[in-house]
Amino acid sequence: MNIKAILPLILLLLLGGAAYFFLSGKDEKASNQNEDWIMHIEDVDEIQRIFIADRKGGTADLKREGKNWTYNDKYRANPNVMYNVLSALNKIRMKNRPSSSAIPNMIKALSTKSTKVEVYGKNDKLLKAFYIGGVTPDERGTFMILEGSNNPYVMHMPMAEISLGQRFFTSEKSWRDKTVFEIDPKDILSLSLEYPKRKNKSFKLAKKDGLWNVEPFFKTTRIIEKEINQDLVNSYLNGYRKVGAEAIESDKNYVKDVINKQEFCIIKILFKDATQKQVNFFPIIKFEDEEKKEMAPVTRYIAVDETKTRYLTQQLVFKDLFWAYDFFFEG
Repeated sequence: MNIKAILPLILLLLLGGAAYFFLSGKDEKASNQNEDWIMHIEDVDEIQRIFIADRKGGTADLKREGKNWTYNDKYRANPNVMYNVLSALNKIRMKNRPSSSAIPNMIKALSTKSTKVEVYGKNDKLLKAFYIGGVTPDERGTFMILEGSNNPYVMHMPMAEISLGQRFFTSEKSWRDKTVFEIDPKDILSLSLEYPKRKNKSFKLAKKDGLWNVEPFFKTTRIIEKEINQDLVNSYLNGYRKVGAEAIESDKNYVKDVINKQEFCIIKILFKDATQKQVNFFPIIKFEDEEKKEMAPVTRYIAVDETKTRYLTQQLVFKDLFWAYDFFFEG
């Protein structure tokens, strides 16, 4: 074959190949720069605010305040729930890319049934914004899309087979912190526990000259002439370091029925900074025999604090706070 005849063909193939590799490399570079499948936050300590909005109009505006987070500028956010959200934001990864035929349906679903999440750093800098949709048929992946992108992805948390949508919600009842007491004993100036129906068990604690003094709450109670066991007092006060409720009770009629009855006890705490805390515990009365009106042991209380928050609390959890006057003495 005449070499002069095939030379233009060889040259054309070489130029075509060079153009292909140049253009494909350019496309790959552009794709890598886009990286719209990266939705996680590498350093969650950088996050200062998370805004969640659902299609029903519900919102959760979470803001970092020191070691704690607030919910909708009104309540302290549940630290356990907050940990789950931050963990998800750190661990979200792409599970797979959907097929081109599946993309239109995914985008349609995300546009009508999704939750939007916006993540901000310092000075209200937007770090990420994305939409969370439904789950894959095997429920091991979640449909998500980065705001401003046309490419939805199946995302997941490696080693955790959950729907990511379960971590991002707006419900006040689920977001509010259920902690009733979270107190460092060294901040307490005085504490009283009043049992309206057991007056002789009621007591007051107050610090004097570095030691705790224990005395009856009511003047009619006989004073115990024994040495106060300081270790027992400190052990009791340590019970207030952190203790929480089962739930925040939102059924107003139910709460009203319970708190119309006599309190089981009233705890009042005065702090060194002159602030106060008070929690009233109302027993939830149930009967083992309705006809004979035989009361069952009390296992739960409605606890109402100074903010009028109604907590559903358990006897099993709070029993170590329900001490009596005679518990603090030697012998």
